[in-house]
Amino acid sequence: MALCNSIREWPEVARRAERLFVLPLVYRHLHELAPPTLSLTDACFMQKQTLRLVQGNLLVAGEQQRLVRELLDPLEMPYLFFKGPALAARYYDDPGMRSCRDIDLLVPRHRCVELLESALQHGYRPLAPESLTSDRQSLAFAIRTQPVVSIASPLGVRIEVHHDIDRGAGIYRTDALLDSRIAHRVGDAMLYSMPASELFVYICLHNTLHYWSHLHWLVDLDAIQRHSDFNEASAYACAKRRGLVSTFNSCMEFYRALAAPEPEHSVHLSQRSRDMLEASFTTLQGGFEAEMALRRKRPTPEFGFAWQTSLTYRWSSPIREWTDRFRPTYIDYQFLPLPPNWQWLYYAIRPYRALAKRSQSKWPAT
Repeated sequence: MALCNSIREWPEVARRAERLFVLPLVYRHLHELAPPTLSLTDACFMQKQTLRLVQGNLLVAGEQQRLVRELLDPLEMPYLFFKGPALAARYYDDPGMRSCRDIDLLVPRHRCVELLESALQHGYRPLAPESLTSDRQSLAFAIRTQPVVSIASPLGVRIEVHHDIDRGAGIYRTDALLDSRIAHRVGDAMLYSMPASELFVYICLHNTLHYWSHLHWLVDLDAIQRHSDFNEASAYACAKRRGLVSTFNSCMEFYRALAAPEPEHSVHLSQRSRDMLEASFTTLQGGFEAEMALRRKRPTPEFGFAWQTSLTYRWSSPIREWTDRFRPTYIDYQFLPLPPNWQWLYYAIRPYRALAKRSQSKWPAT
């Protein structure tokens, strides 16, 4: 209440809360507190913005159920959802309070073509690659050359189709994750997702990669731990199997520091957790540009901090990045659609195409 009484520009609070993906939660708490400085006009503005966001969250959740009914169940496709609406449905008392912009779906690599072909035939449209076509040769090339293919549902919700969830770092095996998935009912649909301990460790890894740049990710840490399925010892054992003990321990210390009622808690943090806290504050205040600046300093594309991985892995990362530059992309296929037996030519053609593209950008036509 002391903080509330010091606020004079409530519309700015609403805008900032929306940018950090926590406006529904902020409004709910403010509605319960009813601070005297929050005028009826400002409260109505915040309520209107909140209802718009909750409506969007429910739309995403509805499209997730449509995806199960129209595509995944008819194809008898093994799958699991992670993050986003699946996390909200299982771990939030009120799932509409959790901001969700897209759906993350993991399926076996060898069945991605089948799923995408069916999706495009059912009115879903490609987003990345935007020029993706529904013929199987095109789909197979896209799956082989990129870990994520993005499509839009009939109502415009973005769906990220993954066959690998750790950027090729070798931490997770898709078949093992799918074998360990758990089912839970949402509305009239049965959805599959990761077990609580596995999901918790994964979001520690993923959100640390993005320097905890959104506030709703911090809420996720709390929501999962409060659920009856969560067990900290099991989560630690999962982190140990994945080689992510340092990430798990630092995230738990980071979480406990943020959960304390007073700011002095950060004084006693370990250096690793303090690094995480400072990076989070930097990105929360500086936005996407600040996150991008930190990304350029990553030790590897798969980890946000050097202490998360081994020295050998960090030394080999520049070699992997250098070889990735020569890996064909869907743009190469779009430029010259070659049959599978001839696609090795992309490795020879790609450097010349890159040079031609650079020349065109340097010397524009007059």
